[in-house]
Amino acid sequence: MPTPFPGSSLPLLWLTLALGAVGCAVEPAPINDTGVTVTGDGSPGPGVFTLAFEDNFDRFDASQWQLMTHSWDGNLAQFSTSNTSFENGIASLKLTRAESDTVKPFRGVEMRSRATITYGKMETRARFAKGPGVVSAAVLIYTPWPADDWNELDIEYLSGPDKVQFNAMVYTGPPTVKPVTTAVSPTQYPMQVALDFDATADFHVYAVEWTPTNVRFLVDGIAKHEWHYLISSMKLPQNILLTIWASSAVGWAGAIGEDSAPTQADFDWIRVYDWKP
Repeated sequence: MPTPFPGSSLPLLWLTLALGAVGCAVEPAPINDTGVTVTGDGSPGPGVFTLAFEDNFDRFDASQWQLMTHSWDGNLAQFSTSNTSFENGIASLKLTRAESDTVKPFRGVEMRSRATITYGKMETRARFAKGPGVVSAAVLIYTPWPADDWNELDIEYLSGPDKVQFNAMVYTGPPTVKPVTTAVSPTQYPMQVALDFDATADFHVYAVEWTPTNVRFLVDGIAKHEWHYLISSMKLPQNILLTIWASSAVGWAGAIGEDSAPTQADFDWIRVYDWKP
């Protein structure tokens, strides 16, 4: 996990992925508020976003999504195929307790798209989950496992500190030799942004725009963070994940407590766009 930012002494963090698991399985990096945000002119750059698919969540569409069943060190939840519901056009992803499981005492959800995009836009209207230690998120990620390379773009709501974290992750090491038996470790560029509203009280639109020249993270159509430091390495096909899980990283997501579960994140719709120059 991250090598230092230019001019910083940010220590290398460890990768905590269980072998055989795939998904957003990386422990959080410390926040560095310098050298991360790149402020441009507020535009996504040249090119056109064209709608690739959308889902209004009237039902679970197995042709577009699959429900995963893995976990990783640092995630106190095992992903379950039974913790989702679809009612009145809302997909609810639930975090519940599993009292008889001392290793993974929670059950969460990872909905993963079957399709990938290479450059594009993901936007979703979401109401994130309440509960300290709970992470609910919309993610783009390159998913082959063991990971021979790494691309990931995260919108993660951290209910404990009541912040949203935007993160870009890329692999910056030497070329891998295949077949890969040990996953590579990515470099992270996280930025936490305090929200001026309660993201658990109502729906808001969260988006990632990814082009060959930059990545923008938006809330309700307003760009909140931009990243392009290692944009040439952000070029791999990525799946979309909608997730809810429980983190053991107290300083990052808050301490798990009695009020952490049951809870849920609700998604009204999602739209995914391809980017064309």
